[in-house]
Amino acid sequence: MRGGSVAERLACWTRAQKGLGSNRGRDAVGYSLRQTVHTHRASVHQAAKLVAALLRVARVTAGLANSNGSLLPGL
Repeated sequence: MRGGSVAERLACWTRAQKGLGSNRGRDAVGYSLRQTVHTHRASVHQAAKLVAALLRVARVTAGLANSNGSLLPGL
């Protein structure tokens, strides 16, 4: 065999496989982190939309109460 003994080739191949495995692990961690960030951003966006909707309702309710002193129109 060229390039060393079978044991040396096997050791080299094993190191290469471990290296590939660690890259796969890093890729999986990177993907998981990206998914976590995406999910967090989506949650923050949904919360902001909810707060905006609640503020609109509060503004409309306050406007109705100021217009005629009642929360029900015409009373």
